[in-house]
Amino acid sequence: MSLFKSLCKHIYKNHIKTIYIIDILYMKDINALYGFENGNFIISQLLNLLKKDIRNLIIEKLGKKLCIEVKNTHVDVFTVTIFKELNKMEILEVKNIIFNSIVTKQFDILYSNISIDIDITIGCSQGSEKELFIYAEKALHNAKLNYIHFMYYDSKLFNNHFSNEKLLETLHRNIQNKTVEPYFQAIQDNKTSKVSKYEALMRIYDNDDKIIMPQVFIEKARKYRLFNKLMEILILKVINYISEYKINVSINLDYNDILNPSMKSLIIDNIKDNDIGQYLTIEILESKKISNFYLVNDFINDIKTYNVQIAIDDFGSGFSNYEHILNINTDFIKLDGSLVKKIDEDVYYNLVKSIVLFCKEQNIKVVAEFVSDLKVLRYVKSLDIDYSQGYYISKPKKINEIIGEEL
Repeated sequence: MSLFKSLCKHIYKNHIKTIYIIDILYMKDINALYGFENGNFIISQLLNLLKKDIRNLIIEKLGKKLCIEVKNTHVDVFTVTIFKELNKMEILEVKNIIFNSIVTKQFDILYSNISIDIDITIGCSQGSEKELFIYAEKALHNAKLNYIHFMYYDSKLFNNHFSNEKLLETLHRNIQNKTVEPYFQAIQDNKTSKVSKYEALMRIYDNDDKIIMPQVFIEKARKYRLFNKLMEILILKVINYISEYKINVSINLDYNDILNPSMKSLIIDNIKDNDIGQYLTIEILESKKISNFYLVNDFINDIKTYNVQIAIDDFGSGFSNYEHILNINTDFIKLDGSLVKKIDEDVYYNLVKSIVLFCKEQNIKVVAEFVSDLKVLRYVKSLDIDYSQGYYISKPKKINEIIGEEL
């Protein structure tokens, strides 16, 4: 280790640091196809890329003489640690440098003229705690679960959220102050490449007005029996936004919401009072938990009286049985993200193709979620899938951003 790096690590030992964990995807496939010797060769090429070109690009971009440490921590996992607190823009700029540099590089294969590309997922966190790496790993894990290439967790914020007492206090405060807020993720019409509607996603805020992501609070809110109150605030705000701006929005409901008579009454009463049924889509979630399709159909038939449309979420998981779809009066199905993620593989491509053909015969529109990049979008369009949703189309945004774009 150089004297400069040793001094940096000593000086900034207890200061805020920013860490990126880079994980090579499908490394087992690379080893199986090209052999472990080539797998190790690709890892060495990536380590060299991180230590030289990427490190220099980060320093050039941020315009600072930073202390940056690069490690190959475990086989196909790497860390880039910057011994400095970065702002949100800088965090994203560094992420873009790392991601773009790696996915656009051709990696050499030994004893041949072949070169290949690799794909990665990045988890990022920031803080001074000993658990900093753990929170970056949580971010990496959730990025993989959501089929996106990057996720960031603030370790201090995340740590606070896992304190039951503080989280309970935060939930109560958001309910009392009605600060539960819908963020809207665009759904694109693949024929026109224009946004046709938005999915409303729940967000709440901590004491510093920072967003708390759903994976932190949703399950705990259900456990504390507070989720219905959060949903009621969200639904009322979404309906008000629809009424004011005449935008098409979908709201997620799970099986428990459908069975809840007060939730059903809240939705129907407000649809009637505001006459917004034609702008609303209800997405039915947690399909694997649904045991009584008669109750589901009762809800659907009642809600459709007011011109509300119905979407079945995560098709390919709990709703994999085609017979269930035939027994439900639905307008859309949303493909499970695990199918879309692997759409470039023949087996999954053919499976999605069969689902799309089935839906067209039944006059059901198809939405592909987790469209994370241009390659996935091209596959989706090649199958004549009606709509796309995902970070490549748009990240979730507040209503003022959505209305500003439309104006």
